[in-house]
Amino acid sequence: MKHITKRKYVLLLAGALLVLSCCTMPLKAAQNTTIICTNSILADFASNLVIENVTIEYIMPAGACPTHFDTTPSDVSKIVSADIIISLGLEPWLDSLVNSSGNTHAQQIKCTGLGEWNIPSGAKKYVEKIRDELSRLLPTLNETIQTNAENYIAQIDETAQQLRENITAKGHQGKQIICMQWQQDFLEWLGCNVTSFYGPPEGLSTQDMLDVAKAASSEEICAIVDNLQSGTDFGARIASESGASHVIFTNFPGAIPSTDTYLKMISYNTEQLINGIATFEYKQGEIATLGQKVSLLELERNVSLLVVAILGISAFILLLLYKKK
Repeated sequence: MKHITKRKYVLLLAGALLVLSCCTMPLKAAQNTTIICTNSILADFASNLVIENVTIEYIMPAGACPTHFDTTPSDVSKIVSADIIISLGLEPWLDSLVNSSGNTHAQQIKCTGLGEWNIPSGAKKYVEKIRDELSRLLPTLNETIQTNAENYIAQIDETAQQLRENITAKGHQGKQIICMQWQQDFLEWLGCNVTSFYGPPEGLSTQDMLDVAKAASSEEICAIVDNLQSGTDFGARIASESGASHVIFTNFPGAIPSTDTYLKMISYNTEQLINGIATFEYKQGEIATLGQKVSLLELERNVSLLVVAILGISAFILLLLYKKK
């Protein structure tokens, strides 16, 4: 040791510090990071931003409502392994789940106050929020996250343009719709005219139901749009009574086959609306055709009765003339 110079001591110390810093660096790129999201929409957004060296899972089934979801022991095990937890910030069950897991090191990203993700402009707010937070928590992946976010936002814009063009091409802009309130923004973004909307069915009063039924009695209402996660029985009943099409949207990917991503989900919802309006218009066309047929039959019947009456009168007159002779 006597022959080790001061310079060698400095090099050894620097090397030791370098190794120590690498060992203690949180969530470095080389290690696998576990991201647990509370639902499928956040998981899909995150999966478009970080692809390598990451495991992304979500807790709440896609068909469930965030405020009515009941956790299970398996959900606790997911939180135990989480490095990052992404939530909407409104899940009443999340804090108790985290406390039960004993996980004190997980970083949380709360997407609060960002509004509806159904509309593309809203979805981009969530993507940008998650992008910024992941870049902060995973600094070595910052460049990759930024690039992925830019590409994904471009995909959202491209899909959004296609969907609105489809609605325009079908001539469905301005169509009158009644919907569950969580789908109002999306329908109006597509260009539909939402004349009335209703909240979660379990919270509707008798007067609320009567108001919706009255609004649906208009012949111009072509569809009642429900939100799958909040229940569809009320909308189905109103549609049946009014003659409008009953259309069901989902606001979480994966709840319905072929809707496992956000982009597929909004494409599916738009296609369901187009089909619903087309069905209503077809039924209206059939009704109009049947009405015309009924009118024609009534006209033919009336003409036949008139001819019979004329022939009867003519025969009676001829009979009188014959008797006079």
